[in-house]
Amino acid sequence: MKLEVLIIALLTLSILLAGCVSDVTPIDAEYDSNEREAILVTEMQQIDDALVNGPVLLKIGAEWCPPCTQLDPVLDELARDYEGRASIMYIDTEHTPVLAGKFKYYSIPDTTIIAGIEDGNYLFMRYDCVIDTSRNKARVMGYVDKSVLETILDHAIDYHSNMTE
Repeated sequence: MKLEVLIIALLTLSILLAGCVSDVTPIDAEYDSNEREAILVTEMQQIDDALVNGPVLLKIGAEWCPPCTQLDPVLDELARDYEGRASIMYIDTEHTPVLAGKFKYYSIPDTTIIAGIEDGNYLFMRYDCVIDTSRNKARVMGYVDKSVLETILDHAIDYHSNMTE
């Protein structure tokens, strides 16, 4: 009986920590997380306001999560590269857990690109250039290469441009 409880506890722990284990790109020692280019979201209205000007890349993460902090310099670089065409934003699950919970995340980092709003629902851009109201089908989990996010962002910018013409 004790062995079964121990096995269940270990399995539960490994599932909970699965999104926060990574052996990818090391954290840049010179990167200063206090000088962020990406915008910290504390209210849903910030996302809605940003969508008026273009798509929003939204990362849900936390400071204690290594893959989340590894992704931060990538997001800040994207914020500079896409300035005026897209907004790069993030939600910190520790500081605004209720807001993060509205996006029904289950592992971090969890990134999606919101291309617009229709009938009060967000429209998410999938990697295959398909718009979907289901965030589950459009989310990018864990650390991801900048080029993947660029591809999705470029599709979302094209979509947004076509919708506003």
